[in-house]
Amino acid sequence: MIEIRKANNEDQSEILKIYNETTLHLLKRKIKQWDYPWDAENIQKEIKKNEAYVVLLNRTLVGAFCISPIKKLSTITIDPEGVYLSKIAILPKFQGKNLGSEVVQFACSFARQQNLALYLDCWAGNEKLKEFYSDNSLEYIGDFPEEDYFISIFKHQ
Repeated sequence: MIEIRKANNEDQSEILKIYNETTLHLLKRKIKQWDYPWDAENIQKEIKKNEAYVVLLNRTLVGAFCISPIKKLSTITIDPEGVYLSKIAILPKFQGKNLGSEVVQFACSFARQQNLALYLDCWAGNEKLKEFYSDNSLEYIGDFPEEDYFISIFKHQ
């Protein structure tokens, strides 16, 4: 059984493990989605702001993500009334079980209930993730510069 809920302080160490393990898995595949290691203090801040969520499968914490108010994404200004879905991480051994789609659908429903647009992004070189987003009814907006690389931005209205 899949459950998605807001993260709490007791989840912090598990969330940190999930992000670090997922990031190492991506780096081994030469996907530069995130920096390693993750900062526990940033995760704590997201939990305090009620922006962090966890994914449980049969009561086991297997994933995490954030939904936050949007101000600016990359060098383009996006609808300030939107929300930003970020940091979707599913432990590698639980990937391929439709959990990522559950997260995207949860976030789309969250945004729809509040009458907001939902945005998300990924490293422009991550073709598999870009295909996943498109397959989950997200509209590709374009590629935009971000520091020393490009990000692909997607939207759900």
